[in-house]
Amino acid sequence: ALVSLGGTLGSLLRWLVIENVPSEAFGVFVVNQLGVLVAGTVAYKLALSESRRTFWISGFAGGFTTMSSLAFLMQSSSVLYGFFYGLLSLLCSIAILKLLNRKAPA
Repeated sequence: ALVSLGGTLGSLLRWLVIENVPSEAFGVFVVNQLGVLVAGTVAYKLALSESRRTFWISGFAGGFTTMSSLAFLMQSSSVLYGFFYGLLSLLCSIAILKLLNRKAPA
C-alpha cells in the first residue's frame, strides 16, 4: 500500500513538472535527477523506518522518475544526442549519490 501511494504521488508530481518546463527532454532530466536526490537522501542521510524508506524510495522516487521516457528520448533523437543525454543523466545521478554518501571528515 505504501509503494502504491508513494508511486501515485510521485507520478502525479512527475507529470506536473514535465508539463511545466520548456521541453520534455529537460523535464525528464530534471525529474530523474530530483528522484535520485530524494532516494539518495532517504538512503544515506535520514534514519527512517523501513516502511517510510519503502514509501520514499520504491514508491515516490520510483513513480517520480522515468526510465521509459529516458529510453524513448535517447532512441528518438540522433545517436550522438541520445548518447550524450544518457551519459549526462548517468553521470549526474552518480555525482548526486557520491555527494550524498560522502563521509564527514574525522
